[in-house]
Amino acid sequence: MIYQIRPVIGDKAKKKLIQYIKKDNWITEHKVTYDFEKSFAKFTNSKYCIAFPNGTITMSSILACLNLKKKDEILVSNYTMVATANAARFFNFKVKLVDISNKDLCMCPNDLIRKINKNTRVVIYTQMNGRLGQINKIKKICKENSIHLIEDSAHAIGTYNSKKHVGNAGIASSYSFSMPKLITMGQGGAITTNNLNLSKKLRLFKNFGRSKEGNDIHDFLGYNFRITDMQSVIALEQLKTIKSRIKIKKKIFKFYQNKLKENKSIQIFDIKKNETPWSVDIYSDKIETIRKKLLANNIYTRYVYPPLNTQKIYNNFKNLPVSNNYCTKGLWLPSSLDLKKKEIEKICKIINRATN
Repeated sequence: MIYQIRPVIGDKAKKKLIQYIKKDNWITEHKVTYDFEKSFAKFTNSKYCIAFPNGTITMSSILACLNLKKKDEILVSNYTMVATANAARFFNFKVKLVDISNKDLCMCPNDLIRKINKNTRVVIYTQMNGRLGQINKIKKICKENSIHLIEDSAHAIGTYNSKKHVGNAGIASSYSFSMPKLITMGQGGAITTNNLNLSKKLRLFKNFGRSKEGNDIHDFLGYNFRITDMQSVIALEQLKTIKSRIKIKKKIFKFYQNKLKENKSIQIFDIKKNETPWSVDIYSDKIETIRKKLLANNIYTRYVYPPLNTQKIYNNFKNLPVSNNYCTKGLWLPSSLDLKKKEIEKICKIINRATN
């Protein structure tokens, strides 16, 4: 059996967690989490990092701390996990969907320009499967229109824009550490930002609005969005091996790409040297045949995210042709960090036979 993806925590992380528990530590969010935040901020070339329970709450929290008004519009890619758009809907902001580019599967700058109006206040840019896309054009458009740019970098740990890690183009960036991600806490997330005022608001927002631990004085409206040091122990150890993890993910993608390059029925969007893929995504008009053949051999895959405008809660949006094309014929292939070369060869052999 080959899973589409499974967590690979690593032996050192497991040992560290056991050691932490045996020492009767605080368990709740404390010193280890603060160490992880500092380390992740350094890794992403950001000034501030604030840990959260998951990558949905991170996005919601950024929006909650930007002093937005109910009439304000949030523009989101039509090809993203539904949580990205839901984060805005939960606060009753108006969501508008933007089509993707057929060059990189990330938000299309031209369609973004068409969708901007006087009420547009935020653009959430998803780096799909670690691809940088046209973020520099998007950044310029946002700046010219006085719009906040938020990066959805859930897939993009290890992707760089020139010499800087993604997450530095806008006001803030949202990361996920859920089970399938390059760094996993099981569930977890983080916000990075270079804005001091926003970082202070986020710290208040995640801790009941109180200015410091040990008191019950609340000058700001907030929630309990803290995590645990047990989660941070695991994440911190994975961060220490991040270079090797990045290298493995890139090798897996390139090996698939090489084995499938002669297959005219399949389209694979390239991953550049400065990008790190979260998984391996392929697109084909024969995707259902591929999925069934792999499943018959106990090889599990997963459909890529369906276009948001095909979901019942967003089906009022029309004229999004690129995402409506690719997102209905895409598949995530097995991509775990411990995936073996012979397993990839087997998968590709089945795919090539199935599409002949």
